[in-house]
Amino acid sequence: MKTFITLSFLVILGLHKAENAKILAVLPLPTVSHFVMFSSLLEELASRGHEVDVITPLKNAQEVPGLNVIPIQMPDIYKKFKHFKLETLRGLSATSFVKMIFVDHLNLCEICFAPDAMKKIRDGGPKYDLIILEIFVTDCLFGFAHALQAPVISVTTSIDLPWGSSRMGNPDNPSYIANYFANVVPKMTLLERLHNMITLVQTKMTHWWFLQQQEKEAKKFFGEDLPPLNKLVANSSLFLINSHFSSNQARPTVKNVIEIAGVHIKEPKTLEKVYSDFIGNSSFIYFSLGSWTSSETIPIHKLQSIFDVLKELKFKVIWKSDKKKLSNELIIPKNIFITEWVPQLDILCHPNILFFITHNGLMSTQEAIHCGVPMISIPAFSDQFINAKTMVQKGVALELKIETATKQDIHHILQEMIENRKYKENAMKLSQQFKDRPQKPLDEAIYWVEYVLRHKGAPQLKSDSIYLEWYQYHLLDVLFIILSFIVIFLGILYIIIRRCIHLLFGRTHKQKLL
Repeated sequence: MKTFITLSFLVILGLHKAENAKILAVLPLPTVSHFVMFSSLLEELASRGHEVDVITPLKNAQEVPGLNVIPIQMPDIYKKFKHFKLETLRGLSATSFVKMIFVDHLNLCEICFAPDAMKKIRDGGPKYDLIILEIFVTDCLFGFAHALQAPVISVTTSIDLPWGSSRMGNPDNPSYIANYFANVVPKMTLLERLHNMITLVQTKMTHWWFLQQQEKEAKKFFGEDLPPLNKLVANSSLFLINSHFSSNQARPTVKNVIEIAGVHIKEPKTLEKVYSDFIGNSSFIYFSLGSWTSSETIPIHKLQSIFDVLKELKFKVIWKSDKKKLSNELIIPKNIFITEWVPQLDILCHPNILFFITHNGLMSTQEAIHCGVPMISIPAFSDQFINAKTMVQKGVALELKIETATKQDIHHILQEMIENRKYKENAMKLSQQFKDRPQKPLDEAIYWVEYVLRHKGAPQLKSDSIYLEWYQYHLLDVLFIILSFIVIFLGILYIIIRRCIHLLFGRTHKQKLL
């Protein structure tokens, strides 16, 4: 009996664990905010016994047995963004930003394929059981799926892009699904739906043009027999996306599209002494504009106004910034502690925090939601606007329009956040919804990755729509047949009626002549 129970247990265990696999992740973008999500996933895969090779210009991954970082040199293509003034970034239209993304990444594939590490893998390096790639601006890398004949798991570190899960058959109806670049939220007005639709078409067309340039580079590297990149992306076994219906919007998903927002969030730790000594038993405010948009990009007079208001409010403030880069003209109050590095999750989950002044980068927004912290939003570019607007709609945030805000405006919005309990209550409610899941996000992501490994690419997850051409998907060929029948029917009907009229009136005319 004991033997039977032991065997049964081992069989059940075997159903839930994939054999140790060799996995390749190709992540050439030199941006820490993207790599944060990937590193959590890859480190966990390695800790569970899989052998993971990561090609990246970054070195943020922990030293985990089984995780092998293969470094490559990549230019910092995002350097210019870090020097833009906040008002300049906020003034960019969606169209301008999309064009900027594609123009800045135009030569990225050529640069990606240059390192010897890439060529070595293409030319018959280790045999991999799985490849992990990012859907953003490097579709050319999906050529590795063809070259290595291995299943691919796609990942997006943001909410879904206009050229993301739709290629896997996921609906992206602009009547109710907000576009990443459109700066609208669900329950749109007529004009917002019009803007959302135009933005969707425009961004997809821009991506299509950019994809043609990437395809040329990909064929140079992988060979002329390379299938179309769109088809390689569509053939992804799994698509892990950094969203969740509680923090974004509920939308239909096909079986191989999995929402894993919060996958990078770990358990908060006790604050380091330098922060706990500063906070003491006081309530405090946390200010951070992320890694790209620094405090010094805010005009000096606006920054001084924020400092002055925070001095009047008398609450302690932890402010993430490089103090050396701030102007010497600024008068910084004593209740503001400026530091270049902050253990953000530990700060946000501290019980004494009042609210978070943030740019609403997706990772920061998710951490604030996780900890149940209300926000004052100062979005700068990209998806930060839709993140901010979503948080305002959910009643957990207020947006500060920094371009027009006076000192009185800043004081009013901070005072409203302090005095009105609804923002904290809504933040706690949203936190409960965000964390109420059958599994933790990281465990769910690992489960589905290993599911693909166990089932050799898991073709059963894929929607049959990926095998259709665009005109077949939209039933244009069926519509053509129906319209053809209608035209033929009407044509025949017209001929019959004309003949009948001719016979009837022709006969009457002859009788009159007789």
